[in-house]
Amino acid sequence: MAQSRRLAALIVVALFGLWPAAPVRAQTAPEVFQVSGIPVDATAADAETAREQALLQGQIEGMRRLLRRLVPAADHGRLPAVGPGQIERYVANFEIADERVSSNQYLARLTVRYEPDAVRELLQSSALAYAETASAPLVVLPLYRPAGAPRLWPDDNPWWQAWAEHLDSERLLRLVLPLGDLEDMATVSPDRAMAGDTDALSALAARYAADDALVVIATPREATPLALELEVRRNGIEAANPPETLLARPEETLEDLMAAAVTGLQDSLDERWKSANLLRYDQARSMVVDIPIARLSDWVEISRGLQGLPEVDRVEVAAFARDNVRARVRYLGDELRLEEALGRLGLALSREGESWLLLPMGASPSQGEPASARSTLF
Repeated sequence: MAQSRRLAALIVVALFGLWPAAPVRAQTAPEVFQVSGIPVDATAADAETAREQALLQGQIEGMRRLLRRLVPAADHGRLPAVGPGQIERYVANFEIADERVSSNQYLARLTVRYEPDAVRELLQSSALAYAETASAPLVVLPLYRPAGAPRLWPDDNPWWQAWAEHLDSERLLRLVLPLGDLEDMATVSPDRAMAGDTDALSALAARYAADDALVVIATPREATPLALELEVRRNGIEAANPPETLLARPEETLEDLMAAAVTGLQDSLDERWKSANLLRYDQARSMVVDIPIARLSDWVEISRGLQGLPEVDRVEVAAFARDNVRARVRYLGDELRLEEALGRLGLALSREGESWLLLPMGASPSQGEPASARSTLF
């Protein structure tokens, strides 16, 4: 049975064979270093002591979750342990919700925001590669195909309910489940989803400001053992691999099997994204670039954007003139990774003789179009 647990991962590997290695539209969101919905429950001699213990436990648990979010699963066994004596240096602030207090017990849910630089330093000192770039949203459409007509929308779709209950919105790969309202239903019918109607799926993705849509098809097999056939289709791309089958353990129901499938698919999608966006501080390089500007504010905007990229470790000014800034950019990975990161800012590298120029996308070296001339740069 152990083998069947891996099938949900294998299907996503096949899917990502059709996926760009590092999608262009990604973002480093502040929420990457935020962990929400951490349940805390502590009992002590009095309510105040219970509260202190619960909040401390919640911050430590949130840190554990954050490190697992950023670091590939293969390295989770090497994650550093952060205990009560160290956690304070990593916590920026936290919020409390659903607070319940008795004479000796404290229960609540925490949202904790961690200090990005402190977390990065911890991982780098542990020689751990990690990712911190969140993907653009990706709509997931759970299509259920029992005997008879396929079902898509939530009212009569247990596969949809499994996704609604087990979707983790805080992973680096941001999956979005549609509302399933009348507008969604009018945009994509079950038959259109099954057929991979590109126009309909693109329209649905656009409604949720998503880059694309995945149709995740589940076909139950009422046999012994119970089985769930899984197929993942990306909008506009014909699947190159056959469906995979997830087998139930003896005690599992179809509902349990669907929950396991949802978790396994998310794990695999997220791991593939992390693998494509890993930051390796042992592979740091540097490049000197000339940046044409028209005014000081151009450089301020570009500098702020560069320093916000996780792929860029440091930006140092080597020379500053009225119409040009020469800067040394220390970056992680190779030039291709740097170019992909710059693309997220609307910038591109251009070679001119022995020098590198950093220009707005679409501008030629002779144009020298300053950043302030492009209202969509940031």
